[in-house]
Amino acid sequence: MQNLTLTACLQHTAEKFPAHGIYYVYENGFKEIQTYADLLDEAYSLASGFIESGYKPGDKIIISTLANRQTITAIWGCFFAGLVPTILQTPVSMNDRSQAAEKMQNVYDQLDSPDIIVSGYFASSGAIPETKFKIFADLPRIKRIPDFIPKTEELAFIQYSSGSTGEPKGIMLTHSNLISNINSIIDGLELTAEDRGGNWMPLYHDMGLIGFHLTPLTTATNQYHIETIDFIKNPSLWLDLISDVRISISGSPNFGQSLILRHLQRKKQEHNWNFSSVKALLNGAEPISAKIMDDFTNALEKHGLPKNAMMPVYGMAEATLAVSFSPLMKCSVTSVFDSNRLDSDGFAIELNAGQHRHGRQITSVGMALKEIEIRIVDEHDEQLPEARIGHIQVKGPAVTQGYYKNPEATTLLFSGEWLRTGDLGFFLNRQLYISGRYKDIIFMNGKNYFANDLENLACSLDEISYGKVAFGGITDHKAGKDKIIVFTAGIAESKAIETLQTLRVLFRKTLGIPIDELVILRSNEFPKTSSGKVQRYKILQRYQQGDFSANRFK
Repeated sequence: MQNLTLTACLQHTAEKFPAHGIYYVYENGFKEIQTYADLLDEAYSLASGFIESGYKPGDKIIISTLANRQTITAIWGCFFAGLVPTILQTPVSMNDRSQAAEKMQNVYDQLDSPDIIVSGYFASSGAIPETKFKIFADLPRIKRIPDFIPKTEELAFIQYSSGSTGEPKGIMLTHSNLISNINSIIDGLELTAEDRGGNWMPLYHDMGLIGFHLTPLTTATNQYHIETIDFIKNPSLWLDLISDVRISISGSPNFGQSLILRHLQRKKQEHNWNFSSVKALLNGAEPISAKIMDDFTNALEKHGLPKNAMMPVYGMAEATLAVSFSPLMKCSVTSVFDSNRLDSDGFAIELNAGQHRHGRQITSVGMALKEIEIRIVDEHDEQLPEARIGHIQVKGPAVTQGYYKNPEATTLLFSGEWLRTGDLGFFLNRQLYISGRYKDIIFMNGKNYFANDLENLACSLDEISYGKVAFGGITDHKAGKDKIIVFTAGIAESKAIETLQTLRVLFRKTLGIPIDELVILRSNEFPKTSSGKVQRYKILQRYQQGDFSANRFK
C-alpha cells in the first residue's frame, strides 16, 4: 500500500468491504452508520460540487464543523477534489476571546483567507467576512465521480500544531507521509477488518483523525466515534461502547483516564461492563503518568480489562502521528530511576525495590515503528549512548517536509534529515523513555526539573487534581534568584495557605526544592491544547503581566 493515496484507500475499502463503515455514537447511545460505500458516494458528490463551484486543486479550506459525520464527509470531499483541508475546533463565535477563536483567526490569516466549512450560521467579528463561512448542509453536491487523481507526493492535509509552546504552525502532510505512518500503525496494532475501533478524541487532533479514522478506514475496520463533548459530559458513554460492541482498539491520554477515574468515584453504582475484547488501549498525546495509568487499569481490571492491553505510545504531528509503540499485548514497562542522577547529570540509573523512595517513575513508550528511526543526541547533535538523557530526533518517510509558509521554523525543525522533536529522553534495554519537553525544564539549585514530573508529584495530594495544576519557573531579577510557581484550580482561597504549606513540605522532603508561590486560577483559565496538555507558557505570560496578582499566595 506504500504508493497509494488516501483516495485510493477509500475506493479500495468501499469496493472490498462496502458494508463496513463508521458508526456515529450520540449522547443517548444511538448509533448511526455511514458505510464506507456511503462515504465514498457522499465524498464524490461533495468533491464534484467543489469543482463545479470553482475550487481548484491545491486550494486551502478550513473545516470547523460540530458533528463528526460532517467533518469526516467534508474532509473526504476535499481529498477527492484536490483541496487541502485543515480541521479546527469550532469556536462559540469569532466575537469571543477564546483560544479556539484566536487559533481560527491565526490559521485563516496564515492560509491566505480560505473558505471555512461550518455546521450552521456563524457569528463573525468582521475580521473574517461572513461570506467566508460555508454551511455544510448548503454545500453544492453533484452526483458525479470527480476526475481528479492526486499524486502520492502532493500535499493532502495541513495539521495545525496544538501550540503547547508557541503559536500554531501548519504541518504539511503529503499522501505519502500519511500512508507511510498509517502502514506503521497498522503493523504495530496488527489491525485487520475484524477489529473494532472506538474513539472519543476530537478529529481536529491528529490522534483522533489519523489514528482512529484514517488508519481503520485503510484496513476496512469498523470504527465508532463519540462526540468529544458528549464523552466529557458522560464518560460512561465510552465505557458502554467498549463493552457493548466489543471494541478491540481504543485510546485515551492522561486527561481522559483521569476524567474516567473521577467519574467512577462519583458514580458508585455497579456496572456489568465487559472489557475483555480490548487488545490495545493507546496511551499517548501527552507525558504519561504512571500513577494515573495504574489507577485506571486497576479500576477497570474487575470489568475484564486485560492488564496487557494498556499500550504507552509516543508520537508527534510533525512525524504525521506515531513514532513508537509498546509491544502489542505485552504489559507496559514502568521503571524507577535515581532522581538526583536524572536531574543533575542526565544519567538514567534504575533503582531496586528498596530504593524507590529516592526515585522517579517513568513509563517506557516502546520501540520505533517500522520505517521510523529514533536517535538521542546532545546539544551538538552527537549521538549519545544508552541511559544518557538527550534530545530525541526521528527520521523516516512519515516526517513532514516542514511548516506551511514558515521557512524559519522549518529550518529550526531539522538537523539534516533528522527531525528535532523538542522532547528529551533516553534508551534503556532498547526501550524509549520520555523525560519531558525541553522548553518545560525548570532550573533550580543547579538541577533540571521537568514541569510534568513536578505536577505528578503535586497530584499525590488529595486536594490537587491532574489537569488542574501547572508548574512554572521564573527568574526574580530583583531578588536575584530562581522561583518555582504553582498554578492550580479547584482550591478555595481559604485553603490556599494550608495547601501551599503542604506542598512546601512535600517538595522539600522529596526533592529538596522550595515552592515560592501558589496562584489559584479558575478552571477555564488553564489554556490547553487539543489533546488536553496545559499550555504552561501562556499561564506564565499572564502571570508576568500581573493578571493573577489578586490570587497569589506566598
